[in-house]
Amino acid sequence: MTPAIEKKSPRAQARREQILDAATACFVEQGFHGTGMARIAEQAGMSAGHIYHYFDGKDAIIAAIVDRENGLQTDKLSNFENTPPDQLRDALVERAEEGVRSLTDPFKSALSLEIIAEAQRNPAIAERMQAHDAIVRANFSRLLRDKLQLDNTDGRIDMLFTLFDGLAIRMLRHPDLDPVTMLPFMRASIMSILEA
Repeated sequence: MTPAIEKKSPRAQARREQILDAATACFVEQGFHGTGMARIAEQAGMSAGHIYHYFDGKDAIIAAIVDRENGLQTDKLSNFENTPPDQLRDALVERAEEGVRSLTDPFKSALSLEIIAEAQRNPAIAERMQAHDAIVRANFSRLLRDKLQLDNTDGRIDMLFTLFDGLAIRMLRHPDLDPVTMLPFMRASIMSILEA
């Protein structure tokens, strides 16, 4: 099989996104391993052969979805770089509330769990997730240390990330979970973690 064509044109990028969107929908519905290239092609409205112009195969599509999800998280964190220190706690709490709403969405929750499960089985995906986590932790640690003058940033970050990582699992166990009932407690927990 020939390697996927590396195309940077806007049209090629749009096609890649179309494939990733289609694959994501399939993976949420049927899992990474329950979905074949034919199903992704059908969902994307193109032939399986055409998909190979953009990706080497399903593993490359999975990796690209993981990278895209990781990139969204990194982008959200980078928005805090220019936030004044006296507004950072409130901005982080506001962003956390958006995160609760996002992670309690059944689609996002299912995708998150699928990625975590794949990382347990696939060392390449685990490596991507761990590398991303290291970058996010370092950036977040710098924010907490430099802007909020907080110590023990590792413990604080681990607790914050654990709160959010657990939401996807909670959604699996309790699909009728109402994020509105959680928000006051999540807000209080985050403010407590971010206190000096």
